[in-house]
Amino acid sequence: MLKYLKIRHFALADDLAIEFQPGLNILTGETGAGKSILVGAIAAVLGERVYTEVIRTGSDKAMVQAVFDIQHLPELAKLLQEKGIETGDELYLRREVFRKGNSRAFINDIPVTVNTLAEVGDYLMDIHGQHTHQSLLKRDTHRQFLDTLGKLSPLLNQVSEAYTEVKSRFQQLNELLKRKEELESQYELFQFQYKEIEDAGLTPGEDEELEKERHLLMNLEKIFEVSAKLNELFSEGEVNLLEMTAEAERRLEELAGYSDELEKIAEEFSSARIVLEESARSVQEFASRLEFDPQRLEEVEQRLSLIERLKKKYGATIEEILNHQQQLKQSLELRENFDFEIQELKKEYQDALTVFRDRVRQLSQQRAVIAREIEEKMEANLIDLGMPKTRFQVRLSKQEDPAGLFEEDGKTYFADQYGVDQVEFFISPNPGEDFKPLAKIASGGEISRIMLALKSILAENDRIPTLVFDEIDSGVSGRIARAVGRSIQQLSNSHQILCITHLPQIASYGTSHFSVEKYVEDGRTFTRIVPLTEEERIEEVARLMAGEKVSDMARESARQLIEEGKAEGASQS
Repeated sequence: MLKYLKIRHFALADDLAIEFQPGLNILTGETGAGKSILVGAIAAVLGERVYTEVIRTGSDKAMVQAVFDIQHLPELAKLLQEKGIETGDELYLRREVFRKGNSRAFINDIPVTVNTLAEVGDYLMDIHGQHTHQSLLKRDTHRQFLDTLGKLSPLLNQVSEAYTEVKSRFQQLNELLKRKEELESQYELFQFQYKEIEDAGLTPGEDEELEKERHLLMNLEKIFEVSAKLNELFSEGEVNLLEMTAEAERRLEELAGYSDELEKIAEEFSSARIVLEESARSVQEFASRLEFDPQRLEEVEQRLSLIERLKKKYGATIEEILNHQQQLKQSLELRENFDFEIQELKKEYQDALTVFRDRVRQLSQQRAVIAREIEEKMEANLIDLGMPKTRFQVRLSKQEDPAGLFEEDGKTYFADQYGVDQVEFFISPNPGEDFKPLAKIASGGEISRIMLALKSILAENDRIPTLVFDEIDSGVSGRIARAVGRSIQQLSNSHQILCITHLPQIASYGTSHFSVEKYVEDGRTFTRIVPLTEEERIEEVARLMAGEKVSDMARESARQLIEEGKAEGASQS
């Protein structure tokens, strides 16, 4: 509920601070005293459009701040959490409007967009009257009110779950069909690529071995030349290493008997000579195995060229090429499984669609029943509120859509997580007049009474805690005015109400009463809002009854009217 409102430099309100109470808060005052300023300020802090004209002369900016008790609004707390705004039991909204034409919005001193402020405001207050912050005038809210009144949340949740399942299956099916289409378009290419790699018969590491072989084949002449020189050095020359080392070995053996150290040297030299002999033999054998083969060199070159070409197409290494071949194989095998998977998914989609349509149909049937109940209750309430000839209608319609999810009587309709129904409230104010959308009713007082009738029906289920009624008494008096007041009082048992009125029959029902007054000081005009004591309240109601000249009889009538209002309120609570 709205606990506190501060208004600065907003039209005639230079510096106002008001503490509102639970229940029915009545605001009265003479015409032009500034009652509309209060409603305009509330609308501004709830995110409505505001113009620089509201800024008080001599000031650079106007400011409105509101403090709300939100401890019983879990949905709002969740929204604020999603937007990264920390809060407790109280919520602070602030709107600043600057002379340059710009404005700023804050929630708990955190800067936010005006759209965010308006989104949060939708959870806090409804203003009914000449201003626009009226949720019931928005067609989008009619379905929500219908479902709330009918307590259809469980069935609506089932529809939403079924819709999610349908969308999931539809998305999976589309993705599979898309993949199949892509594969079909590339099937021949994949076949060619797979065969090309398969025919190559690649072996991991093969390219490295071929590179070594090519290097050898290309340098045979050099190898033969160096091998021949080595053979000559080792054994074939007139003076060669093997003969010289054999002679050296014999000399060392002669010396070995004279010293252990010399014996060790002789042994080491003997081992080295054996290594030398083996090396000479190995070089000779290696050279003898080599044969210049131009055809083999060409084969190696061609093989390496093939591998290089495949690397450019399929991967930087033979391993990557073979991995790509495996992927191609899987894609080719997948094609054979697509048709089966598609048929399975189609069946799952149809099953999900059947469940969805059944639940949508149930929801639609329940809505039709609730719609008739609302119509009957509304017309009964409107009779009490002085609109006996007004007809109220809840229209449920469906929007044809060739791609829609709901079918009925051979036609296809749009349907989503909220079902298939387009819900809108219509009014026929007088006999012989056509039904018109609720939003197109011109009279502010008429709108307010219709809103009051609707709110009375929705009272227990309405999530918006605070209602503002402005101009609700337009065009009513006497018995009807009393009925309007009684209805507002009943509504205040479940909502906080701010009601601006000039009728004593309505004002007498208030649990709190504020007087809106205009005064002049130092040549400037100001507006103030004063909470009234019990005696001041009697005086104000008497003024509403008798005008400026209040008699004792008027005071007594006012006292009696207020006592009757209290008694009726006590009997309702």
